[in-house]
Amino acid sequence: MKKLTLPVLLAMLLLWSCSKSMLYSPSLNLSNKPLKEKELDLQGGAELMPEARTEILGGNKTTFGVSGQVGYGFSDKFSLGVKGWIDAQGREDAARFGVALQGVVTRMTGPTKRLLLVPRIGLAFWGDQITGYGLGSSAVFQKELSDQTAWHFGAGFAWGFRYLNEDTNAAGENKIPMGLGLLGHIGFTWGFAPGLRLSVEATPLYQINTFDKNQQFIVSPQLGLGYTFRREN
Repeated sequence: MKKLTLPVLLAMLLLWSCSKSMLYSPSLNLSNKPLKEKELDLQGGAELMPEARTEILGGNKTTFGVSGQVGYGFSDKFSLGVKGWIDAQGREDAARFGVALQGVVTRMTGPTKRLLLVPRIGLAFWGDQITGYGLGSSAVFQKELSDQTAWHFGAGFAWGFRYLNEDTNAAGENKIPMGLGLLGHIGFTWGFAPGLRLSVEATPLYQINTFDKNQQFIVSPQLGLGYTFRREN
């Protein structure tokens, strides 16, 4: 019996240390003007981030968090950014955070209008443990209303999973712990000073948890402040 004590305790600790729910950031963090070659963009924001397993957290669909992103223009038509976010409410014992790589492919359809393709891939963490993987993409239309302002709308999808092996859910069924999301995007950006901008964004989404067999409609709003190091003409 003594020989079994340590393995049993370790197993219990592993079970209790598993994250109850993963949170993610679906915001796009777009500038009011497209990023050009060799330009650098920075943005920070506060947002209500969706929870992957809302019923585990007492029905809470979102958690307040903060995010930051760094983007770089590799050409006038393609930029790449690294985004990070973290749970600012501290709902669990360990820090929950995530990182994502986001590309933006730009196609101009007019002097002030453009279509954007935004593919993303990311990781979610609970302390030092990777608790989720995700990928997705969005198609967005953006139009400049003036030299300082722009608005956008679009739609996309997201797919996330903890691992691709089957696990047992609360109903005793063996399923892969994963979920899907259908995303909407709408936002407004105001450049109030050279390089500086304020952005307001909302992401309505329909989230389908295939592991726990439930779904929710969630709205994830964000308020952001950004700065772009523009290339001199």
